[in-house]
Amino acid sequence: MADHFVSLTRGLEGTKYSDFTTGAASSGTTFVELRVGDQAGANIPSKLEIMKALEAFERFFDNAQQVSAAGFVVTG
Repeated sequence: MADHFVSLTRGLEGTKYSDFTTGAASSGTTFVELRVGDQAGANIPSKLEIMKALEAFERFFDNAQQVSAAGFVVTG
């Protein structure tokens, strides 16, 4: 089984289920995508682990020096 992803299109706030696209094979055209390694036989992540990872990503993007050094080009 492939990893799964959830993506959000630019300009949508994610307040409705229809704002998200989910699946196992990315189209590569999304604004932001979260991929979860949940392959059969792998260490399946818990919901708590996913939530902690999302908080960690938020901390990452709050640090402009870290974001720039990683090669991301974002504003604000």
